[in-house]
Amino acid sequence: MRSRMGFLYALLVTMICALGVWWIYYLTVEGRLYVDHSLQKLANDRLHAAFLISTDPEVRSDPERWLGPSFPNLVFRRTPHGIETDIDPGVVAEITAEGRRRRNMFLYEGGFFLVLLVAGSTILAVSWRHAERFKQARELFLAGATHEFKTPLASLRLYTETLAREGLPEEARQRIQQRMVQDVVRLGNLVDDMLAMSADDTFAVGPRVRLDLAQEAQSVLDDLRPLAADHGARFELQAEPGAAVMGQRLFFALALRNLLVNAVKHSPGPVAVTVRVERGRRTHRVVVVDSGPGIPRRLQEKVFECFYSTTGNQRHGGTGLGLYLVRRNIESIGGKVALQSDEGQGCTFTLTLPAAPAEA
Repeated sequence: MRSRMGFLYALLVTMICALGVWWIYYLTVEGRLYVDHSLQKLANDRLHAAFLISTDPEVRSDPERWLGPSFPNLVFRRTPHGIETDIDPGVVAEITAEGRRRRNMFLYEGGFFLVLLVAGSTILAVSWRHAERFKQARELFLAGATHEFKTPLASLRLYTETLAREGLPEEARQRIQQRMVQDVVRLGNLVDDMLAMSADDTFAVGPRVRLDLAQEAQSVLDDLRPLAADHGARFELQAEPGAAVMGQRLFFALALRNLLVNAVKHSPGPVAVTVRVERGRRTHRVVVVDSGPGIPRRLQEKVFECFYSTTGNQRHGGTGLGLYLVRRNIESIGGKVALQSDEGQGCTFTLTLPAAPAEA
């Protein structure tokens, strides 16, 4: 179906462009035909006047009087051999200039019309491609969301059926209950990420305000202290004062929070995370450095894609949306995200944000 629609769009664009080219050619030829027709009419008038002079003595005696009003574009000259009839050179020059003007006018108008046709065809083709990409992205999103929801739901169903068995040891029961709690947490994280991913389309996020990066980073770290304590993680903030940006507080907080949560949950052991706020003239940087397992270079672009996960680990409630949300939220406030990492040597995420103008 998609290939058929693509073929129809290509055929339509080709027909429109061919119509524009034919129209320009037709109008250009019309200008040339005007010159040929006008000159041919003058030639016929010359032959007609010469015939009247040769057949009527009265006309031959005074051709200007008898033929001048009817043939104003002709010139009559008396020679020893008789009266010669010629076309006025000034009239020929005027006809040639008018034909040139018409050709140029038609060429410019036709060229402009062709440009409009090409632009319209390009917009049509680009719109169709965007529609196709949106449809593919929507299908990919639905497929990924369905898969992410089905995995913990299938585990919960299996664990529930296992708990219903008679004679299940207490140790196994407690272990299954812990895994069920982890699956419920995973579902909760997935729902939270889904809501966050559609926040800019569904919810009002508020106006852009002046954000002090040191204060905002400290607020996020304070909110995540319980999570760090549960996993034995250690957070450290190194902030230069005076680094301010304009943006939505929700977007920045979600981006920094996701980076910290990823560093804690995807590290095999207690992780140390350092957040540095570096002040610049035109841009400020927020650098998040962790001592986790790192990300291979071949995967460093893919980790920002929707529903992509480097480990496929289900125990920590990962949804594959965290880094995607980081990039989207930072870009929504005019910033950029960069990743530097080597496998086994931790990750360094750099958020570069445009500096806010100085306060009055």
